[in-house]
Amino acid sequence: MKNKLENKIAVISGGDSGIGLAISKRLKAENVKIFNISKGGEALDLFEKSFACDISDDEKVKTVVDEILAEVGNIDLLFCNAGFGIAGKVENASIESIDKIMNVNLLAHMKMTRLFLNNINEKGKIIFTGSLASIIPLPYQACYSASKAGIESFSRALNSELKSKKITTTTIMPGDINTNFTAERVKETGSSKDENRGIMKMEKAEKNGKNPDFVAKRVLKIAKKKNPPLRSSIGGSSKFLAGLVKIVPIRLLNFLVKNIYT
Repeated sequence: MKNKLENKIAVISGGDSGIGLAISKRLKAENVKIFNISKGGEALDLFEKSFACDISDDEKVKTVVDEILAEVGNIDLLFCNAGFGIAGKVENASIESIDKIMNVNLLAHMKMTRLFLNNINEKGKIIFTGSLASIIPLPYQACYSASKAGIESFSRALNSELKSKKITTTTIMPGDINTNFTAERVKETGSSKDENRGIMKMEKAEKNGKNPDFVAKRVLKIAKKKNPPLRSSIGGSSKFLAGLVKIVPIRLLNFLVKNIYT
């Protein structure tokens, strides 16, 4: 069977850790040429090149994008994956953290996508790493949930705009995944027992969650599809919960979430 991805050119943000690393390994196994943009910029054998770059640094990102395009001309796949989380009540979140999470999780990927758009080949794909929290917003992760809801809305609107270019967009929506994301989440909490108990529940669920390769396998299938879905919930419980959103009244859904975590 012909390898649909062989020799394709991919750019991924955050490709050297967590879900991004798992995706990169799957792409490499398909002989995809990968360029990584991440804060660490780990020079792994997986990558043609890896750039150490804070994706919220507009000038540096533009320099990196220009360098990639100067080398390859056009790309076929763009994976907007990098991100981080903050946990705690909104009243305890610093203004700096709120700015940062919206910049990294949402605005940086909007801008990066814009920089690549005119150099994505016909039938190319843009895949955004969203979250189940985009459709089931979580207490103590309000800012994170908002950033992921934003990226999904951006992806869906962009998909319509790119119809004539035959470029598709998909937002993946993983649920609880066991990665270093949990340990690296910024905690800005007060003394509330409910707040800390709710965060501990989330962390426990993540540590008992699927491994990142479970997500990467699904992403690879999406990358190979002729007509990929606009969004894809990943994991049995995630699919169930995503289906629940369609049938359960929003007030009842929020009540259930509130009683689980607060």
